[in-house]
Amino acid sequence: MLEDKVIIVTGGASGIGLATSKHLLASGASVALWDLDPEQIEQAMQCASLSTGRCRGFIVDVTDARQVEAGFNDTLDAFGSLDGAFNNAGIGSATLPLADTSEEDFDRVVAVDLKGVWLCMKQELLHFRNHGGAIVNNASVAGLVALPGQCAYVASKHGVIGLTKSAAVEYANAGVRVNAVCPGAVRTPIIGHLEDAGIDENALAEMAPMARIGCPDEIAKAVVWLLSDEASFVTGEAMSIDGGWSAQ
Repeated sequence: MLEDKVIIVTGGASGIGLATSKHLLASGASVALWDLDPEQIEQAMQCASLSTGRCRGFIVDVTDARQVEAGFNDTLDAFGSLDGAFNNAGIGSATLPLADTSEEDFDRVVAVDLKGVWLCMKQELLHFRNHGGAIVNNASVAGLVALPGQCAYVASKHGVIGLTKSAAVEYANAGVRVNAVCPGAVRTPIIGHLEDAGIDENALAEMAPMARIGCPDEIAKAVVWLLSDEASFVTGEAMSIDGGWSAQ
């Protein structure tokens, strides 16, 4: 499906990013796996499905414009081209009412979950506007509906959908497609922030009509499709993958 394509995956060493990296490689793509944690990159690269010459790890802090630009240039140097990107890197936040959320926590979440996506998109679009390409941003069900106690996360993910739609319209004529996925509760490290606040997996499962939590592979398969030519007429979409949560 993605033979000979080169794809960047940010936050690629764990959770949805790691699952997507594996599915991209299985679909024939080469993967530039970006992550902030060198130990997680090393562990990820030891996976049998990633231990291939078609996958390279890069240490990149997506909140730092210089690191993002350097990572982008290093990726082009390593692979010679770029065809797509999954801007997935993100963090959770403490579960608190808006008025009790600290400025430090708000700034930290926005820096990673929103500004980090914007910084990556800037570099990707500077390249893709001359070559064509596909971008998928990882938003969230929290980009579509409210999630009480998660104001910074909700604001950031709503912003990611705004960036997605803006870029989709601006760059459609340049042969660039830009979409977002909006996962519901998925079994990843970010769920830990909710569990720490006493919201267990059963409570999360009950929020969706399908009454269960998703797995990273279910999100990864949608991302691979959106990055492929199978989705050639899809742009500006915020795709819900949430077991029906946002349909209620």
